[in-house]
Amino acid sequence: HNEDAEGGDETAGSILAVPFDCFAHHSKLNLSYLPFVKIDVEGFEIAAIMGASNSLFSHKTKIGAMLMEVGPDRWNRASIDLETGIREMKKVSTHFQHSYILLRKTGGHAATCPVSIAEGGVLVDDKPEVIEGKVHKHKVEVDEWKGLLTKMNENHYDCNFWYTN
Repeated sequence: HNEDAEGGDETAGSILAVPFDCFAHHSKLNLSYLPFVKIDVEGFEIAAIMGASNSLFSHKTKIGAMLMEVGPDRWNRASIDLETGIREMKKVSTHFQHSYILLRKTGGHAATCPVSIAEGGVLVDDKPEVIEGKVHKHKVEVDEWKGLLTKMNENHYDCNFWYTN
């Protein structure tokens, strides 16, 4: 419960949301090159990327890098099923030269995105880059999305994905 300056509940009320495609069209943004994009929308990431398919993820836009938090078991918040999510994650990865999942060996996020996700043949990359001894950056190949996201969904994991061009 959060109170605003007048003592009211700042969490109550409606939130206006429009697809990014609509916003980009009406604001006439130059989206030819974006050095970095971050998407962290608590379960609405598939809805967000679907709503940006004609702007951010069109053939006219080049994104240098993107960081996106993904939690498949939360997609139902946006009425997105697992198969749709897998399809859209696969599709967005085609806009980048490389796709990675960032798995945690230690720290607070180790429980929600552990290095064990990569075990059992889910990911071919068995020699990830290790960042500061804590984060394992595994490459995700296009044919690995279904197994990876299914495992994440079954175990209620949410992880960060890093995409680069």
